[in-house]
Amino acid sequence: MIIGIAGTIGSGKGTVVEYLSEKKGFAHYSCSGLLKEMLEERGEFVDRDAMAKLAREIRKEDPNGVPKLTYERVKKDNPENAIIEALHTIGEADFVRSVGGIILGVDADVSVRYARITKRGSIKDDVTFEKFAEQAKREDDGGSDASGHNIRGVMAIADYTITNNGTLDELHANIEEVFLKITQKGTG
Repeated sequence: MIIGIAGTIGSGKGTVVEYLSEKKGFAHYSCSGLLKEMLEERGEFVDRDAMAKLAREIRKEDPNGVPKLTYERVKKDNPENAIIEALHTIGEADFVRSVGGIILGVDADVSVRYARITKRGSIKDDVTFEKFAEQAKREDDGGSDASGHNIRGVMAIADYTITNNGTLDELHANIEEVFLKITQKGTG
């Protein structure tokens, strides 16, 4: 089984991935992680803007290039179950579906998301609320600028969506509920 995950910045995608990896045995493959590795190999600074720029470069060659490169790793490792995290365009979601995957969206209110990113201490998240809101709008709302991101569009076509405004226990319960639906659908 392949689950492609799309979600707004700070919504809890990583926590969902961690849960599915630890509790359900999914191997984790991150499109953002791939971009980070590529930037590091080039000796370039790694932040959210640099990752978005690199993703645009890859998309110019192949609109589905980022998840395709990530999927190549999945095929090489051949795990029974895999997560491809950080889908940013409808085309990327369509690619994951074309290889048999389903799409899971993760979202939370913007104030909850900003509070989360400031706590996690990642270099790509060391930003003011204003910068965060700018980045979130660019990634979330339709890809109308040069970023090409359209996370809201991906989430609109997701097979399942989790809203993560509550506690960790509530998130875990929501993941279990969605996972049950996924596995029941797969056996039906």
